[in-house]
Amino acid sequence: MLAQFVVDSHFNSQSKGPYLEDRSVANSQDDVQASTRQTDPEIIPQELLKKYLTYAKLNVFPRLHDADLDKLTQVYAELRRESSHGQGVPIAVRHIESMIRMSEAHARMHLRQHVIQEDVDMAIRVLLDSFISTQKFGVQKALQKSFKRYMIFKKDFNAIVLHLLRVLVKDALHFEEIASGSSTNLSYVDVKIEDLQNKALDYGISDLKAFFNSTEFSNANFELDEARGIIRHRLGH
Repeated sequence: MLAQFVVDSHFNSQSKGPYLEDRSVANSQDDVQASTRQTDPEIIPQELLKKYLTYAKLNVFPRLHDADLDKLTQVYAELRRESSHGQGVPIAVRHIESMIRMSEAHARMHLRQHVIQEDVDMAIRVLLDSFISTQKFGVQKALQKSFKRYMIFKKDFNAIVLHLLRVLVKDALHFEEIASGSSTNLSYVDVKIEDLQNKALDYGISDLKAFFNSTEFSNANFELDEARGIIRHRLGH
């Protein structure tokens, strides 16, 4: 919603060339926006969003509590220690300053006068996602493992488990290539449910029933065989 507002504002601020003088083009854009608003009730009308942002800027000034600052400082210290082991981009004081600003900005988006735990956790997740993505591959893996408890905040658990399952499938295919020299003739790959459960536990996910019943699971060509304790993935060649 906010992204659409920014794009629309930028579009409207640009000088209009001859090809935009044709009202049919402008009308077409309006029709698309109107159609989108009708099909998605969660989209906020642009004028209302402008008022919302203006009100937040003028009236909402959230601040961190000492306890929240302590948590950010702790994460910063952990990140500084872990990142020093590799040869990636170093952590700096500006990173903790960014987490403070993002915590306050997240609270302001929700019109809160005080920063709460949710704001802090979201700021930590955003900072970690951004910082870790700038590191070398080997460093990324190590940091993701060390900070995964922070990085799963408000993420779709089904998406996380599906990613873990695909990693197991990839490992199984790799093993088959080593063992037999090729995996091209395989029509399916089996993964142990126990292996997926162990990986999911690392992310604090202990119950996989919802995932197994989800459309994400079935649409990705996975089948559950609880009697044999396996998950079968149909391969499309």
